[in-house]
Amino acid sequence: MTALTLVDAARPDTRSYRDLFGRLPKGVCVITTAGDAGMAGMTASTVCSVSLDPLLLLVCIGNESATLRAIRGNDHFAVNLLHAGQAEISQAFAGRRPAEEKFAAVGHELVDRSPVLRQALGWLTCRVYDAIPCGDHTIVIGEVLSLGERQGEPLVWHRGGYQRPAA
Repeated sequence: MTALTLVDAARPDTRSYRDLFGRLPKGVCVITTAGDAGMAGMTASTVCSVSLDPLLLLVCIGNESATLRAIRGNDHFAVNLLHAGQAEISQAFAGRRPAEEKFAAVGHELVDRSPVLRQALGWLTCRVYDAIPCGDHTIVIGEVLSLGERQGEPLVWHRGGYQRPAA
């Protein structure tokens, strides 16, 4: 690895910004919600623990997302952590297909009024604690209501593709 010098510095643009963050491996999750505002789901890699007291997490969602609109209306959501064999589920929820098509491809059940994917590596259900507009995304902070997990390896996104986690 060569040392970074100030001469290497470049004026940031969208592509170089995305490429740099693409170097950071991320776990892949599916964010789901259901209720009076409808059922919705999306793939996300920007999920992060925020606080232990109270238990809070955050997810960043595009402002134009149907899932964001549904989460705002339903006031709750689930974060489903995918395992290494669930790339197809990630791809299904990444598209702009109708929610019925997305959910038809995967078994799920409602936990705390939120769809939890039956075969997920782990899941957390949340009540919306806050939503903070930030640029072209909204940071949705959820208060964790319940969680569950099973054994397995996570699905990881790195450098534009799915990767197996390093041992």
